[in-house]
Amino acid sequence: MIRVAPIAGHEWDAAAAILTGANPHEPLTGEEYRRQMREQQDWGHGWAVFVAHAGGEVAGVAGYHQNPGAFHPHHYGLDLAVAPHAQGRGVGAALWETLAADLRARNAESARLLAREDHPVAPGFLTRRGFTGGKRYFMSTLHVPDFDPAPYAALEARVQARGVRIRTLTELRAAGTPDLVGRLHALMSDVRQDVPRSEPATPLTRQVFEDGVLGDPGLLPDAYLIAEADGTWVGQTACFRSDASPDLLTGLTGVTRPWRGQGVATALKLAAIRAARTVGATTIRTDNASDNAPMLAINDHLGFVRDPASVSYVIRFG
Repeated sequence: MIRVAPIAGHEWDAAAAILTGANPHEPLTGEEYRRQMREQQDWGHGWAVFVAHAGGEVAGVAGYHQNPGAFHPHHYGLDLAVAPHAQGRGVGAALWETLAADLRARNAESARLLAREDHPVAPGFLTRRGFTGGKRYFMSTLHVPDFDPAPYAALEARVQARGVRIRTLTELRAAGTPDLVGRLHALMSDVRQDVPRSEPATPLTRQVFEDGVLGDPGLLPDAYLIAEADGTWVGQTACFRSDASPDLLTGLTGVTRPWRGQGVATALKLAAIRAARTVGATTIRTDNASDNAPMLAINDHLGFVRDPASVSYVIRFG
């Protein structure tokens, strides 16, 4: 018998383990998952997490949340995963029925879920329930010990000759940079405007930036990097690490419009690779939409290897 219920306080670890098993390139712990949902609540967003019980244990997890960087009051993002030993027993179907009913009760207009295009079950499962595929995304991986920085020395020299300096968040804090949080928020708000996405971008509030970026326990201050030219901040990248994995995950890498195409993004990526070596990380992961040609080209050139694409599936209610 399968029983679906809202997640209990002692079940976050089990739920996070199932999600990590289904998406190993996006690992998280139970505390990290719980924190994400607390943030949703703090920001006034709609959220819920359900678990499926079968045979006396947690066999699957499903949840919904809202994207603060592409916010719409009736649009949601989804998580849905079933433990390997419980697959093929109706656990996923039971979770989806509960999730869909709850979303309809909230007057949801649509919901999105990412699924690998080569997954043996997910594309068919979603299509049969009315989802349609849309934008594709690539997770790309760099094995840090194999990276040779020598071929990029000339590029870094050219960028430096233009007056660009890479500074870390640790350095900026130590220097007592005036209005540091405000400037970091303004830079991220600027460079994220043109990032391809499945839903239209909305402004990232100061609270969301402070909670979700600067307040993330996994943020590495020595790998939050700012490109500065003549006192103006012209680009950024940042790396995070989950307690569930030694790998580094890349947050937003972006450059202001006047400085694009001049090697700044590559210089930031190179600095991030050096930071990864400093903290002993052997792997850096990053994800990009398939139509983000400039960033994909940079990653490919640096030696990042793409996984099979993930597809953004959407279902529309009503």
